[in-house]
Amino acid sequence: MTSRIISDVVTVDGETWAVRRAWPASRNRIAIEAKKNSAIRAGFLCAGHVDMLDAGRDPKLPGLERLLASAGNQLISHRPGKRAVIRLADGGFAKCVRSARAADIIAGQDRAESFRNGFALPNVVSADDSAVVLSALPGVELHDPQRLGAEWSRAWTDALDAWALAAGEAVSSMPVHSAASEVQVLEEWRDRAYEFLGSQLPEIDSLIEDVRADLLDSRAASAGEENAGERNWGPIHRDLHDKQIMWDPVAGPGLLDVDTACLGERELDLGNLRAHARWRTQQGIWTPDDAEAVVQEISRVTSASGLGPRRVRTYERSALVRLACVYAFRPRWSSLTGVLLDAAHE
Repeated sequence: MTSRIISDVVTVDGETWAVRRAWPASRNRIAIEAKKNSAIRAGFLCAGHVDMLDAGRDPKLPGLERLLASAGNQLISHRPGKRAVIRLADGGFAKCVRSARAADIIAGQDRAESFRNGFALPNVVSADDSAVVLSALPGVELHDPQRLGAEWSRAWTDALDAWALAAGEAVSSMPVHSAASEVQVLEEWRDRAYEFLGSQLPEIDSLIEDVRADLLDSRAASAGEENAGERNWGPIHRDLHDKQIMWDPVAGPGLLDVDTACLGERELDLGNLRAHARWRTQQGIWTPDDAEAVVQEISRVTSASGLGPRRVRTYERSALVRLACVYAFRPRWSSLTGVLLDAAHE
């Protein structure tokens, strides 16, 4: 089976822009985010045709142009028709969404209150129906080890200790992300990426079935691990990775993008972190030693929190398969997604 490939560059008004990220938009239509120097443009690919939006504009994100009109504000990400993030001149940031969708961001902030036991969270400064302005968090993302130097391990220790403090503090009426929900997410990403997976498709289908069996088979609890089978419920971020965590040596850890906060198995967040640690190594962003320091901290917190190592591994496998589907849309990394599937087999 031949897979579709997204070009790593697009030509806009005679200039070459690098395609940084891409997402499924609709059948035969791909949303893209392109970058040239520090500028970002977004648009769509359809049947080989490039249709870029005007710079700093998106007809489905009414707050975007208004916020970019203020001096010093800078667009840092733009998924056309869905979402954009702007870094504000005062250090805060704004999220632009479709009309009437800002309430979802605010609701996510409310659901994430459990994480304030250990993390600093951004506060809502202002909002209308299509944009939310959030306060800044001190520190740097736990993504680039070089920026943290000798503090790398300490930062991850603090962050995972902060994560552990949220256990058992779920906000009432939190939405639930069950094991069945996790399988559904995998199936949806498989369907979105179908045309881009090519010869990997049978392998992904097989891995999804393996993950489904491990997550949904209640007999897993009899396989030697006491905490298997949806036993460790609590607040989870649900998309926890290194770019979602800030750290400052004085202020400590902070947590970003909490829109996905919900109630689920606590092992899910740790499995997602492990999967990203593997991926960052393959991307050349982390050294094996950097990744091992993170994995050791995850193992420590797994044990200290009474969580199930096998369950963490199952959620890690799920995240690896999902990442293979997500990065099938990203030209720079699509050729490396096989290593994600290899890791899911281990």
